[in-house]
Amino acid sequence: FETDELKGLCEDGDTRSIRYINHENGGKVFKMKAGKLYRSLILETEFGKTLPEQIVTYLCEEFSADWQTYTTGQLPKNRLCVDKNFEKIYSSSSCMGDFHSCMVDRKLHYFYTNSVDASAAYLINEEGKVTARCVIYNKVTDQDGKIWRLAERQYATDENNSLKRALIDALIKGGHIDGYKKVGAGCGDSRAFVDLEENSLSDRKFRIECDLDWDDTLSYQDSFKWYNESKGTADNYGSGDIALDITDGSLNGEEEYDDFHEYNCRETTTVYYHGQEYYCDVENLGEFTWIEQLEEYHHDSDVLSCSECEEDFLKEDKYYSEITEEDYCCEECRKKAEQEYKKENWHYSDYDEEYYEHAEDIIIYRVWNNILCEYERKTISVESAQRLLEAEELHKLNGKLYDGIDEETGLPYAYEMNEINV
Repeated sequence: FETDELKGLCEDGDTRSIRYINHENGGKVFKMKAGKLYRSLILETEFGKTLPEQIVTYLCEEFSADWQTYTTGQLPKNRLCVDKNFEKIYSSSSCMGDFHSCMVDRKLHYFYTNSVDASAAYLINEEGKVTARCVIYNKVTDQDGKIWRLAERQYATDENNSLKRALIDALIKGGHIDGYKKVGAGCGDSRAFVDLEENSLSDRKFRIECDLDWDDTLSYQDSFKWYNESKGTADNYGSGDIALDITDGSLNGEEEYDDFHEYNCRETTTVYYHGQEYYCDVENLGEFTWIEQLEEYHHDSDVLSCSECEEDFLKEDKYYSEITEEDYCCEECRKKAEQEYKKENWHYSDYDEEYYEHAEDIIIYRVWNNILCEYERKTISVESAQRLLEAEELHKLNGKLYDGIDEETGLPYAYEMNEINV
């Protein structure tokens, strides 16, 4: 395999596939899904053939995600813009599809031009529509006095993580940022920033300058959400005493905004839907389940109930058992359920101290009891029995297996006595 002058990019704009030349087929140009091609390349090597299937699958999935991010950023239909046009990135008429953001069309973007030092960063397609966007804070100071340019949480058409990654990739290549909010999982965490090498910055205490009066326009803040009015700063570690993660539009606002159901209400609480953070009316939580271990509300479609302990947990955290064909919340519950299932449905080997699924995998052998002077019937796996027979640690006579015999007679203990008694 070899790529041509397009470096693997497909002419039809397919971001999930790789264009390549197959020299074994006359040097013709083909297109194949990135993960499938990568699997073929892995299995062409001697080392690759030794890898477990789950490792190969993981590598292919990671490569596919990275490839889609790369190609999305390379295609001309996605062009990077960095400017002060906050109105554009917060207008539904300028954006392609649903960005699942509670700040869209609320005219709260003036916060970024009036109160903080920030830039709007976004990708636009060939039609000029925004496909991914974020805010860059241009002067972020950590506890050591170091200045950073940090890209905030990203939003994209239909929550597309590939577009979010493409935006971050373009910002890095353009030299616009020194770090960014992690893409996807953990976006709701105010300290989930990473540097350009994806090293965690959770130990950094970041703050920005913020000039905000009580009646000034305020756009909901994901990270710099603790405001210190006297110092004129907002931080991501809880030093300030005024909350900026509100949807009222100003510090004077009395109502909160339910951005999941899209209406104003008296009080909201944080909820999660498909990994995305929302604020939901506390009196309208019927679609959400409280996960005790996480101390968070998650949408019912993302939640399962453990078949063993009946605790609720996230689907993405499930432990599936191929034995019981059920989902569990942890490895301990899965092992306990599997053991109970085996006890009820499988066959126990006394010698191996294990359960076997099929009755034909277990046979009877006789163990000599020195106290009772008789053989006791026990079970052993066929595999172990064969191994012990070959090692002469088990003996077979008239189709029966014995763990010990009389070395003088070569017969089972008490064999002649039993014969006489008969």
